[in-house]
Amino acid sequence: MSTQSLTPAHKEAVSVVRGDNPIRGLQNDVNRLFNDFFGDLSFPSWDNFFGDRFTSALSMKIPALDLRESDKAYTLVAEVPGMQAKDIQVSTADGCITLAGEKSESHETRDKDYIRQERSHGSFRRVVPMPADADIDNVKAEMKNGLLTLTIARKAEDSTKSRKVDIRELA
Repeated sequence: MSTQSLTPAHKEAVSVVRGDNPIRGLQNDVNRLFNDFFGDLSFPSWDNFFGDRFTSALSMKIPALDLRESDKAYTLVAEVPGMQAKDIQVSTADGCITLAGEKSESHETRDKDYIRQERSHGSFRRVVPMPADADIDNVKAEMKNGLLTLTIARKAEDSTKSRKVDIRELA
């Protein structure tokens, strides 16, 4: 047996990236082990039991964010599909921007033999710490096609940020 066959460089690479949630990654690994051992048991999923309208608001997720910077401003884009501007609140405090949203839905179907009513509610809250040079008192927000775009101006650089201090020699 050569020492080259024992080195990690010659073995197959294994990806350890499991997305944003390590618990979900662990759950997927355990599910895969059970499926490999027992086969696919094909239990029904609760996600599809009540239909899309009911689970859409209940499974509201924290919006995905993109933060970009330019010389003059930061741009924060949040994906909030299906929501309107009146459903979302944006606030600033302590160098952070807080996005919060809430959505409730109610559907009713009437037939001669029955009445079907569905109600759902979902909410999210996301706090985004901003860089020190972000002027959180100067934020503009726009909403279009399920994208909330915040433009945060950058503070002008302070010319007195670094200065020389004279040292007095004492006798």
